[in-house]
Amino acid sequence: MERRVLVTGASSGIGEATALAFARSGATVGICARRADRLADVLERCRAHAPASRMWEIDLADLDGLDAFAARAIDELGGLDVLVNNAGVPKRRMVRTMTPADAEAVMRINYLSPVRLTLAVLPGMLDRGAGHVVNVSSMGAHMVAFGTGAYAASKAALEMFTEAMYLELVGSGVQAHLLVPGSTSTEFSIPREGNDPPLPSGGEPVAPEMVADAVLGCLDTDELVTYATERDAATSAAKAADPNAFVARMREALRALGR
Repeated sequence: MERRVLVTGASSGIGEATALAFARSGATVGICARRADRLADVLERCRAHAPASRMWEIDLADLDGLDAFAARAIDELGGLDVLVNNAGVPKRRMVRTMTPADAEAVMRINYLSPVRLTLAVLPGMLDRGAGHVVNVSSMGAHMVAFGTGAYAASKAALEMFTEAMYLELVGSGVQAHLLVPGSTSTEFSIPREGNDPPLPSGGEPVAPEMVADAVLGCLDTDELVTYATERDAATSAAKAADPNAFVARMREALRALGR
């Protein structure tokens, strides 16, 4: 039986690449985002491989509307086998100038929205005894949070929620996955209004298609965390081995940059 997949934030970047990769694999894909014009283009390309694919224009920051949206998506897709919580917003803002509104807006989209959507689709997956929830995180929760405190915190919260799911759903047939992309060639890397300038890149960004391949690949594993690249896995392991030393080195590097 072909998979029925819902990918959020699918109008560009990792979400777009993931939706297309699922469609090419034979899955029926549901995609959602705020930008209907961009979403329609992605849908057309998905339908070249999976004609029954669907799209919905939605603002995922409207938390109270997510139960109804989930019910509609499940109904129109004929069920849901995989949820990919990819939608997110970047936020580069130093804590000295960060506002409560900055922190709350990022947490709403990057943490509360995927949690609410997951809780809306989970009962159906549990009833069937099968399903996958893939939460897309960030190396911001595994490396340093300089200038990205609100963003990294939102992703760290999502990671802990995913870990809880992974443990608590054992034996249910529903699997939780954490996908950690590193620097990726997407709109996230473009300077935005309301954001501080980014730090120099820690390495050459990878194509979103590579991250999409990792998303599909993680469904065939029983592991909690999948990194998009070996470089990111190594960086995360280095910090986890000695967080104090890792952050101290980064502190010195930032001082050298005059930050």
